[in-house]
Amino acid sequence: MNQASSWTAIHIRRKKLFKWGVGILIPVYLFTPLALIQCMCLFLLFLLIGSRLYSEYLIRNIRVSRRDAELRVFRYEWVRVELQVENRGLLPAFMLVLSDAPGNLSVLKFRKTLCTLTRRSWTLMSWEGHCSDRGVSTLGPALVRGADPLGLFPFQLTAVETSRLYVYPVFRSITLNAPGGIPLGNMIRANPLYEDITRCRSLRPYNPGDEPRRINWKVSARTGEFMVNEYEATASYPLMIFLNVDKNEYPVKKQGVFIERAIEAAAALCLRAAQEKQELGIVFYTSAGDGGISVIAPSAFTLVPILERLAALNWTATANVTVTHGSAQAMLEQGKYLSYGTRFLYTGPDLGDEAYISLNSLKKYHLSLEYLIIDERAMPALVPGNSRRYKMKEEGREIV
Repeated sequence: MNQASSWTAIHIRRKKLFKWGVGILIPVYLFTPLALIQCMCLFLLFLLIGSRLYSEYLIRNIRVSRRDAELRVFRYEWVRVELQVENRGLLPAFMLVLSDAPGNLSVLKFRKTLCTLTRRSWTLMSWEGHCSDRGVSTLGPALVRGADPLGLFPFQLTAVETSRLYVYPVFRSITLNAPGGIPLGNMIRANPLYEDITRCRSLRPYNPGDEPRRINWKVSARTGEFMVNEYEATASYPLMIFLNVDKNEYPVKKQGVFIERAIEAAAALCLRAAQEKQELGIVFYTSAGDGGISVIAPSAFTLVPILERLAALNWTATANVTVTHGSAQAMLEQGKYLSYGTRFLYTGPDLGDEAYISLNSLKKYHLSLEYLIIDERAMPALVPGNSRRYKMKEEGREIV
């Protein structure tokens, strides 16, 4: 008998106990001539009804809430989940047991809370789980078990709240030198057309024709004359990652290992770019055709959305379609819409010389092409067209 059916049986027994108890005690009390038996029946009836009301009162006043609606952690790390159980009523709750559903986590430090809550009080329950697999899962719901002081009417409450757990790919180290002198992030320029209003450089006196929104009112009030902000001029060189997770383009022998390693490499590139304050975007290619392409455009605040998508990426659900280098054609189409100076970096299996030659046509859009390849074979550092090619390590803390 599973847990749900067990508590269903307990609920049925509660109803039968109350129904038969009241049904027997009341007639005995009314029709027996002995005062002692009447007193006993009245006492048992009081205990039965009082215990039932006590249990129902606790059911309406016990609440469970979660400290975090969303939890984010990298793969192979521990996550701590905290729940709060509260007694909002005026009656104490005895011997409450609080437990939680850990989802797909490997829980080695799970603790059930066995406690007594006085009126209008609360306690904190926590447990830790090991995130051994990348993915997105739901933690909960939590269960609270309790009863009246006599234990005649046990109850079980299911909390409505759940937590969303994002397990990002494992954190890895990667360092790729930018080719052709293109920097990571933004580069300072002399042209004022590239002014970045988030980077204040200096102040100067107001000149006729300056925009009023450039006036620094606090400094102007302190000095007695209008002072105008000047900003640094920067040129943006975003990073665009093309992640190929089409299982049809990976070797069958090490398909799962290679795809997960490519996902780890994409996550490492994202974290590195965010550290360098570089605008970041990504293209997910999961199968042949436009239906398998998902794009997050380069922007300054895309790290968390990208990591969430990487956590939820399910490459095993891709369409079983055999297409020769469909990712190369998809990368070629996506590259036409990228801005000037974008660093376009492919991550996935080897594409082949013909694909590299066709992708060289993107250089007319002033893009920088690089390839981060997962492959068992030895390969030259440059592909046809002199684009840089890096070989991923199959395992270890360093990607390259």
